[in-house]
Amino acid sequence: MTVTMQTPTEFSDGTIAIRTYQPSDVHACFEAARESIAEVSRHLPWLHQEYSIKETRMWIEKTVPKLWEQQSEYHFAITDVGTGSVLGGCGLDQVNWVDQTANLGYWVRTSRTRQGVATAASKLLVRFGFEHLRLKRIDVVTSIDNIASARVAEKLNPSEKKRVKNSSSSEGRVSDTIVFSLFSQDVP
Repeated sequence: MTVTMQTPTEFSDGTIAIRTYQPSDVHACFEAARESIAEVSRHLPWLHQEYSIKETRMWIEKTVPKLWEQQSEYHFAITDVGTGSVLGGCGLDQVNWVDQTANLGYWVRTSRTRQGVATAASKLLVRFGFEHLRLKRIDVVTSIDNIASARVAEKLNPSEKKRVKNSSSSEGRVSDTIVFSLFSQDVP
């Protein structure tokens, strides 16, 4: 199935929206990311102390469109419907068209955590994956140490949950990973 960045570009639950990144998002995404370095960097290495606006611009203007074109990853900005402000990002990566599977990931700016943003965005992303990409399984893979991420995955009501020993490496430590698997019948 071919899905381009032009179709579809936005999904909303009336409060939170996920939409394809636009060049005009560079500064807002950079500010959201910089605000969140202390909390997010230990789980997402791309968000490091020296993270720059140049990296944000490259991600939004070059990398994301290329990934969509290659049909290998689908990334979205998470926005507040009322204000239009950027709240974070989410996406489906490691898309496997043979098995029709993908991994789901998300991050939310620090000032908007614990407000249901990641859960709402993830539900919208799951629907995109099952309804538009026709995937059969979507996994949320998180370190056992990432309690907030595991909480979001649990709220998606996965059919399967398994622990994988010594499968995550962060900050020089190896830890276990939890894999939450959702199937098309699990659409939240």
